[in-house]
Amino acid sequence: MSLEKRIAGDLKAAMKAKDDAAKRGIRAIKQAILLAKTDGSGDEITEGKEIKMLQKLVKQRKESLEVYEKQGREDLAVVEREEIAVIEKYLPEPMGEAD
Repeated sequence: MSLEKRIAGDLKAAMKAKDDAAKRGIRAIKQAILLAKTDGSGDEITEGKEIKMLQKLVKQRKESLEVYEKQGREDLAVVEREEIAVIEKYLPEPMGEAD
């Protein structure tokens, strides 16, 4: 199943469950996919491109989280942590030392 189809189904489930954190994270992924599809390059979105896109979203949120923590804005930091957790669910498991 492609990431886009998985996102659509998960967004519906999050909306039914009224899970705001999941809705924010999934909508961010959906927006990134839409931007990648309409960037004018005409390139197909491969699995590798999807992973890079998700990693970029997590990195952006971690940078924001760091700024919010330095400024003592725990209310905004909580939002970033929730979105990071949601987006990381769509990333493949990192390889361990044994792999």
